[in-house]
Amino acid sequence: MIVKFFNWGSPENVTSSISNIKAGDKVVVQHKWGVLIGEVINEEEVNSSEISGQVIRKAVAQDLETALKNRQKESELKIFFKKTVRHAGLGMKIVEIKLSLDGGCVVAVFTADSRIDFRDLVKKISAEIGKTVRFQQMGPRDEAKKLGGLGICGRELCCCKFARSLKSISTDMARCQMIAHRGSERLSGLCGRLMCCLAYECKQYEELSKNLPEKGTNVVYEGHKVKVVDVLILEEEIKILLPDGNRKVVKLDEIKLEK
Repeated sequence: MIVKFFNWGSPENVTSSISNIKAGDKVVVQHKWGVLIGEVINEEEVNSSEISGQVIRKAVAQDLETALKNRQKESELKIFFKKTVRHAGLGMKIVEIKLSLDGGCVVAVFTADSRIDFRDLVKKISAEIGKTVRFQQMGPRDEAKKLGGLGICGRELCCCKFARSLKSISTDMARCQMIAHRGSERLSGLCGRLMCCLAYECKQYEELSKNLPEKGTNVVYEGHKVKVVDVLILEEEIKILLPDGNRKVVKLDEIKLEK
């Protein structure tokens, strides 16, 4: 089944032998990072080699109470971690501290502009607090997911709205939708990376553009060889440069592709 443990991370695959678990239930999982509480996103069994843990039981009132009490401890640990990192002079920003349900493991989530060697820091903190310490670097998209907000469309950020991770966003997606010329600033979201919504209609644009000539190529219109100066993918039309210097929008069936 698929369980979400952190508001900044992607849901993870876990195994379970417990029946009557459905989407929306809270479960206690023996996770690779300790005993954690998560919310079931999909109760169906997932065939995957990437398994993060096994469900121990449905969360009961005592589990939820323990998780609530841990929040105060997490706040105190966050202050301690921040001070320790600052004294160590490492270029990392502590964003969140997560304490396992059994209290034996602390997950420190951080952001950084580059790779950080925190091995000595882990040893130092672990020895001082007497717990297993794991550092997890958070990417810009994950940080935006945690903080939340509204996109330029006025809607909730895609990374917050949808449970599953979107596939990698590339400049090719902007290129196939004929908007790459807008520049990275206008195509970037709050995280500073390309907007997730670029992935939504990319496949449809690719299908529509299969039969259309590319911008800059030549086609034949009314017996004359003319140049394609623009492609209107959604309308399935092209804009051509006529021999007299004027421009005209024509349908695909009005032109012949140059052989």
